[in-house]
Amino acid sequence: MFITLSNNRAFRGAASTGCMLSLVGPILLAAVVCPRSRAQYRVFWGDVHGHTIHSDGKGSLDDYFTFARDVAKLDFVIVTDHDFGNAAPWRMPQATWKLTQCKADAYTSEKRFVAIAGYEWTSQPKYWTGVADDTTSERLFSGAPKFYNHKNVYFGENVDYLFSAKDPNFMSPDLLAAAVLLHGGLIQNNHPTAGPEGSNQWDYNPAYYAVITNTEIDADVLRYAGKTYEIGVERTVRGFLDRGGKTGFVKGTDTHDGKPAARTAVLAKQLTRDAVFDALRNRRNYAVSNARIWLSFKIDGHEMGEVMETAGNPTIDVDIRGTDKIEEVVVIRNGAALHSLNPRTERVKFTYVDRSFHSDSYYYLRVTQVDNDEHGNPSRAWSSPIWATRTASAPRP
Repeated sequence: MFITLSNNRAFRGAASTGCMLSLVGPILLAAVVCPRSRAQYRVFWGDVHGHTIHSDGKGSLDDYFTFARDVAKLDFVIVTDHDFGNAAPWRMPQATWKLTQCKADAYTSEKRFVAIAGYEWTSQPKYWTGVADDTTSERLFSGAPKFYNHKNVYFGENVDYLFSAKDPNFMSPDLLAAAVLLHGGLIQNNHPTAGPEGSNQWDYNPAYYAVITNTEIDADVLRYAGKTYEIGVERTVRGFLDRGGKTGFVKGTDTHDGKPAARTAVLAKQLTRDAVFDALRNRRNYAVSNARIWLSFKIDGHEMGEVMETAGNPTIDVDIRGTDKIEEVVVIRNGAALHSLNPRTERVKFTYVDRSFHSDSYYYLRVTQVDNDEHGNPSRAWSSPIWATRTASAPRP
């Protein structure tokens, strides 16, 4: 049911119908929209980043996959122990990598639960010779230190290869991506940082956007254990997008307690490993920080993660089903707020026509609820971007 009312008339029966407020922009119209299921894709929930006793975490692989399936009630999960670590350094031997893949296969039950084997490519500045003399360094590579940060690597099928950050053949994002691409795997940028420790994390060739497909997203300010931290994650990721970078948004708990949780949603037609990989490969995914916020974000019918062309003004369709009242909804274009709402309802649906569109742009959606996690951070959701280009034949405004 979709009832459009006059701009000046208040609708008083929405609360009793179980339907939602709809706002059609840039002119706002009150409407009632009953929830409808997405016809083409379903939303499946997972965690794309977590550790076990095989690096610096707790619990076995069995514990990790069992918790994900039976306690967290996830649809899919990726385990990502480090290839190398700090302190009495551990190293992921080939036997552990083989075991991780075997366990993921054993716990995967197509259409019920998908387990995926991965690892965290753990690049560290101490691998280079040019670190300060008073800095502990392994000095594996000559030159000034590189701050590549960490990246998760995962494959849809079992592979023998473990492309390590300490191996000179795979010590840079380009070298890593070239190897992973040959074997059908995917890479994500982990916990991007705004400081110098992440200064080289985006140093990879645009040709590898097809394999380094996603980035962990988070807020710019976080509260933890009673303290507030300026981490600038969303700002850092937007900077990459502003420079022409292509990446979708995912999120992981980075759990070291063996307790994965729902942080990434993928849009897939069915719950299989191939379908999850297809979604992640095409950036058809979005991130949440706490609650399982359901959202749909489309432009001219194109799903999040797509690159599209348009001869006119892009039409943005948003559908959100929160778990609590929604404090703010923002459509972001090229790093700035294009359109925002403060609905204070659990369900929101609106259409917005971008009449100021005049050149290639990226768009994404950010949703903030009124509820908080245990540290006082509001539940949020971020859609992966959609990239819109104007066709050559389109008239300029």
